[in-house]
Amino acid sequence: MKVLMLGRSGLFKAYGGDRLQMESTANELKKLGISVDIKVDTNFDVNDYDLFHIFQLDWVTDHYFYIKKIKPSGKPIILSPIHHNIDEVTKFDDVYAFDFRRISKVLFKNQYNRDVFKNVYRSIGDFNLFRQTVFSIFYGFKRMQEKSLRSVDKVLVQTELEAADLLKGFGVDMDWAKIPNGVSHHFLSIMVPENKLGFSDYIICVGRIEPRKNQLNVIEAVAKLRKELAKDLRLVFVGASNNIKHFEYNAKFSSLVSKFDWIKVIKWIPNSEMPSYFHYAKVAVSASWFETTGLTSLEALFCGTNAVASGERAKEYLGGYASYCDPNDVESIKEAIKKELFAPRPKIDDSVRKEYTWENAAKKTAEEYRKLLK
Repeated sequence: MKVLMLGRSGLFKAYGGDRLQMESTANELKKLGISVDIKVDTNFDVNDYDLFHIFQLDWVTDHYFYIKKIKPSGKPIILSPIHHNIDEVTKFDDVYAFDFRRISKVLFKNQYNRDVFKNVYRSIGDFNLFRQTVFSIFYGFKRMQEKSLRSVDKVLVQTELEAADLLKGFGVDMDWAKIPNGVSHHFLSIMVPENKLGFSDYIICVGRIEPRKNQLNVIEAVAKLRKELAKDLRLVFVGASNNIKHFEYNAKFSSLVSKFDWIKVIKWIPNSEMPSYFHYAKVAVSASWFETTGLTSLEALFCGTNAVASGERAKEYLGGYASYCDPNDVESIKEAIKKELFAPRPKIDDSVRKEYTWENAAKKTAEEYRKLLK
């Protein structure tokens, strides 16, 4: 079986959860004897592959043009939408806009129109992306998404809530299956890793430095908690920043980092080394405005770190293993962190450890491939 995975055009320029999902699933599929290639453009021969697996429906338009090329061949197409709840995205844009989002917020009330506007300035200097964006203006961005959902043979979602969001948002009668995301093998080790920071019981927050990840509110929450508890709490951020795309937000973030000596920022750590940073933290906080899953929180839990997360989609993965906060409420974030600071470290059930692995995700994905190729 030869499979071509297709991602957004900027997949290898800006690392994100979709790339982690694609590469991790592909690596495990190869262990099952399935040949997998990954591409981010339409420069491929349809005849070279048995099946096509497209990733990412939101914000980008690549999926539409991939399907347009593949569909005449009659070969199976699978879509992993990695779809975010439109109400959560709209609320985020309405109440917590920075940088260019301030402009789109004023110009447009419809979230799909806001997304097209963002694609316009993202595509400056990229002719192919600009061409796709212009097409979406005239054809309709949401219409392209709806057509993609109708055209594929199977939709693979990460949560049941994602499927519900797709059905509600697009009204498309689609054949779907849930394939949970997972953690990598290095998060499953029982060995005690080296302490690379030299201190422990800190609060850790992992993710790109950007408004959606909500680091400013996390800093404010921890600052209040330090004062309330009179404890020297340390806060560690792991994540890269984009000073051009998020210039206003990053300026505010950098100002706070300079102000507080209890904050440490690490721009990048190989995923294979993350268990060490999670293991010696007491609490991992993800106060994002919207996410498809609670994957970083899941990784933290597997390392014996208490977790604070936000949103119903994270709750579908994490259940009672985490505390939850409102990303728009600093007091809520503070109280959730406080609760987990004084809670015992988590003991994850074996069934959870077996369910949420990339190995398991690949096995379930391979099953869906085989069904379509019968």
